[in-house]
Amino acid sequence: MNRDGLFAHHIETCDFALELMKKKNNDYAGNSGETPFANFERCEAMGVCTTEAGFLVRITDKLSRLSTFAESGKLAVDNEGYNDAIVDIINYCVLFSAYVKSKNIH
Repeated sequence: MNRDGLFAHHIETCDFALELMKKKNNDYAGNSGETPFANFERCEAMGVCTTEAGFLVRITDKLSRLSTFAESGKLAVDNEGYNDAIVDIINYCVLFSAYVKSKNIH
């Protein structure tokens, strides 16, 4: 792959990630759009961990799957490959960034 191929891959991956985020955010946070972080804030409301830590736990879960893939070259779940974990990490990072920005945390 050359640089142009890399950039095309980046656009394709990020476009796919955005479309997936729109669908998943509707499912996890409701279709009103007023509380886009609702599922992450629930872990804090339940006393499990802070909302910020909730984002990091989900990212760590996906990194664990990628670590398994890197070690063995395969994943056991047929309908969820390594790229699904990558896209989820992208979206969790964007969500985390947006959450922090919304709270004016520096």
